[in-house]
Amino acid sequence: MSLDPKCKERRDRINTLRKRGNYIRNSQGFFKPVRSPVLKDRNSLPCSNCLGFYSSKLLYRHRKKCAGGSTVSAQADGQNNLINNIAGRIDTRLKNEVFPRMQPDKISMEAKKDPLICAFGAQSQYLKIHREKHFINVTSRKMRELSRLLLALKEKEPKITSLFDALRPEYNLICDAVKSVAKYGSINDSFASPTYARNIGTALKQCCDIAILHNLTSQNSVSSAETEVKLKNMIHLFTSSWRFEISSQAGTDFNMKKWNKITIVPLAEDLKILKQYLISKAKTVISSLRSDPHDKIAYKILLETIYCRIILLNRKRPGELQRLLLQTYLNSEAKEGTSNYEEFDPIVSSTEKVLLKNFKRIVIRGKRGGGVAVLFSKDVQEHIDILLSVRKNLVDVRNPYLFGRPVLPTPVIGYKVLQGYARASGAKNPSAITCTRLRKYLATLSQLFSLNETEVDQLVTFMGHTIGVHKNSYRLPDDIHQTAKISKLLLLLEGGNLQEFKGKTLDEIGIDLEEDLLEQTNSKESDDDKSNSDDDIIQNFSYSEQSLPVEKPQTIRTGAMEMVNDETKRQPKKRTLVKWTSQQKKIVKKFFQKHIMNKIPPKKAECDLLKSKYPEVLENKDWLKIKVFIQNIYSGKQKNCSDEE
Repeated sequence: MSLDPKCKERRDRINTLRKRGNYIRNSQGFFKPVRSPVLKDRNSLPCSNCLGFYSSKLLYRHRKKCAGGSTVSAQADGQNNLINNIAGRIDTRLKNEVFPRMQPDKISMEAKKDPLICAFGAQSQYLKIHREKHFINVTSRKMRELSRLLLALKEKEPKITSLFDALRPEYNLICDAVKSVAKYGSINDSFASPTYARNIGTALKQCCDIAILHNLTSQNSVSSAETEVKLKNMIHLFTSSWRFEISSQAGTDFNMKKWNKITIVPLAEDLKILKQYLISKAKTVISSLRSDPHDKIAYKILLETIYCRIILLNRKRPGELQRLLLQTYLNSEAKEGTSNYEEFDPIVSSTEKVLLKNFKRIVIRGKRGGGVAVLFSKDVQEHIDILLSVRKNLVDVRNPYLFGRPVLPTPVIGYKVLQGYARASGAKNPSAITCTRLRKYLATLSQLFSLNETEVDQLVTFMGHTIGVHKNSYRLPDDIHQTAKISKLLLLLEGGNLQEFKGKTLDEIGIDLEEDLLEQTNSKESDDDKSNSDDDIIQNFSYSEQSLPVEKPQTIRTGAMEMVNDETKRQPKKRTLVKWTSQQKKIVKKFFQKHIMNKIPPKKAECDLLKSKYPEVLENKDWLKIKVFIQNIYSGKQKNCSDEE
């Protein structure tokens, strides 16, 4: 009040007092924003610096002028400040670690306001049991899933104000809300988001347990007893009826999406190109780092190339490797020989002894708390030593990770790094080079080797999964196995002569396929024509069996298929060439004149129609020969080929 009434400093101080007063009044149940939202249906959020209320979409503009610097977390900070006033007692770790990571939208705001959802996030296994920081994202995702359900329940029943109230109404209301969020289609009886429908049931049961625990501490014993009975009834319904209403159909939809999914594995040529690109990129930036130890870009590139090379060698999960601690690497002892294990010298070959000297083994935390090994080659170790020599100039001392990023206290994002270098390397199919597909590639191709049970167990332990997962998820892809191998068994069953191959495995039976087609069927031909032409095409399958004594070729005829078991050589099918007469050519050219002009191959029905008009002239020509004759004319092959068919 001592300043001049027209002074700008006086106005600024009065505005500051007004904003703080409105913020205090807001915490007492009143709301008076400094600036009204320009757009409708936009919530107002407080600025974390001056505590003034602004539209959620305009807050970043004010924050830039008010506090300066980055405006990335303006809405998140505003939500958290608002939650401190309107919400009750919130877990400190949940508020400080989970809330800032949540996307500042309507869903997150609902999750932060609801006491039961906050209690679920604070007491969930992801935050209490698992101490790793990356599980914070899992907690955030689970809370947002419950928040989506709560918003859907409020739309269906406006009387519901919280998730605690939603767990006590009719059971069918929750089922309808889950179907709405999971995008259930009544016409095709399927879920568009089956994963959400499968997982939300477990979260709801956990919320019921938490609600019962909080209800036991209530002062009113009568109302708490009634509430406890209702919550226990809800748990019973989730246990007994949920699978019939939601989870069973959701599980079926989830599995059906994977049935016809094409299995894509990276090409060996692409992996070689990527490795060479990583080595050349690393050599380039090493010289830059030696000349300038403070070069952030060179340090970041070398860090990422080392990470990708370790992934290519070890085929580990990206999150496990990116969270490798620097202290774990420094404390590990390099195995420079077999002197510590002299009793194992007789079973270790000379080549394996060299590998023991050149590779460094470190055990890191894997899935479900188990340890998994990571191998570091000699050249990778040398690059890491260069990285560590300049690390103090670029990486914060508080960053505990070996692959810690410059300035930021977090490690590299593994899958994004590998994806970026796969695209930049010039590989033919960079989208196939992912950490998951690299792991599947290793486990799948290991079936090509005759590994005994102990060796398979060692491979499974190295990859960090179980024998069951290895057999079910990392086996030879079903589309390859069933098409290439099981089809052999089906052909033998169709032939009815299994005794000839008694005692032999499917891999010991070789199949040579010969197709004697006059011309490939055009891709535009209808399915009916393709199915009808099967009777006119003869295909020979030859099964060669080295250990089976055969005096003469044995033939198994199955409809239009002929399977020959010949030890010495295949006997190609003989065909009789019949010359086209001038009358035949004239009739066929005239009838299919438009087909020749438009370069369209005739269909079987059209060829049969021509034969019905001239049965005597075209008696020795079937429909496929007529079709190929027309194709040869408009493609220019008729001039160079003979008139015999």
